[in-house]
Amino acid sequence: MKLKNDKLSKISYESLWKYIIRPPRDNYSEELIGNAIFRFRGKTYVRKDYDIISSEGYNMKCSFFEPDDADRPTKIMPVVLYLHGNSSSRLEGIGMLTELLRRDINLFVIDFPGCGLSEGEYISLGYHESHDVKIVVDFIEKIPGVGQIGIWGRSMGAATTMIYSHKDDRIKAICMDSPFYDFSVLAKELVLKQIKLPVIFIEGALKIIRITIKKKNGLDIEKLKPLDAAGKTTQPALFIHANNDELINNQHSQILLDAYKGTDKVLKRCEGKHNTRRPNKLIREIGGFFYKHLYNKMPGVKINKSIFNLKELFNEKENDIKSEDKNKTESTSENNNKEQEMNKETNENDSNKIKLNDVSCESESGSEIIYNENSFENEQHSIQKEESHTKEMKRLSNDLTKYFEDKENQKHNIDINNDVDEENNNNV
Repeated sequence: MKLKNDKLSKISYESLWKYIIRPPRDNYSEELIGNAIFRFRGKTYVRKDYDIISSEGYNMKCSFFEPDDADRPTKIMPVVLYLHGNSSSRLEGIGMLTELLRRDINLFVIDFPGCGLSEGEYISLGYHESHDVKIVVDFIEKIPGVGQIGIWGRSMGAATTMIYSHKDDRIKAICMDSPFYDFSVLAKELVLKQIKLPVIFIEGALKIIRITIKKKNGLDIEKLKPLDAAGKTTQPALFIHANNDELINNQHSQILLDAYKGTDKVLKRCEGKHNTRRPNKLIREIGGFFYKHLYNKMPGVKINKSIFNLKELFNEKENDIKSEDKNKTESTSENNNKEQEMNKETNENDSNKIKLNDVSCESESGSEIIYNENSFENEQHSIQKEESHTKEMKRLSNDLTKYFEDKENQKHNIDINNDVDEENNNNV
């Protein structure tokens, strides 16, 4: 009986700490990154791939999208660095490519260590990643033609954005989608959603988990508090949070917003869950946010707010983005001819090519083929990733429920002598 309990204890304990620093990795095929040369709205763009060494010595896979030299609208162009979530990769950022390129903003995407195709075994939810961002920003700054820099982060990437931005005045605007304000609070919320137990049980588990995680990758989960940085950060900020986020309660964004030192701040709520693709209307507004703040800070450049329909975004401090179905029925009377032309171009059927999110590229033969972040393969990959995440959550729930329902384990709670990490167990 004791052997069974010890085995169950080990499984349950591993489920807890691995869920934090070793969630399912987004392993994807390099073909999903797309073509190195492609055409979009009559211009030729190129993708350049880089390997950058992280703060921990791991190789990070990165990609940079910009116009070909002949199609650059201006010599110096702004760039947005996209930071993905904990079980995601740079593919997530590529999904935002069209909304930035159409506003003459370049995109830089990375696979954090422990994610995607980058080296590394563990993530740290912003702890080490914030140091990696500095390395990446230093690298981006040296790329010829790079102007103002913005950061767009989601989930782990959003927390990383908050932790890092106040330290770097090169960052001129930030967007944070689904950030958490304190990981210790989030961890309790996540576990309590899976099993119904007194908080004292959860706190006991987290104390032991803290020791294991700190040994494995140096992360102290009690010090992972983006809220501490909110009171120091002043860049224009756009917060995004889904109304039905099942992982990070949308109050986390509200708390960060209230504590945020900068006065130019907006909270946008939208329909959906944590990993739901954001409505196209919202993504367009995020693109407009970066256009306003990155081009506004470039010498000799005057922005035209009417071009990208920014009125709705900046006249309201907080509002709701409705579901995509409702967005399709909303009036477009405020859009000017350029915006209408973009929408029309997206919806038109072209017998010579398949329309997929308005992006095409040229093959070696010169005929147009598709470069698209939401191709069938990418959609299938996203579905599989979501299924993997759901399966992991169910497994965690089952493991923890079995463990805590056992009277022997309830009696001893989580015993530090029995539930230490694998390395110590192997040495016994």
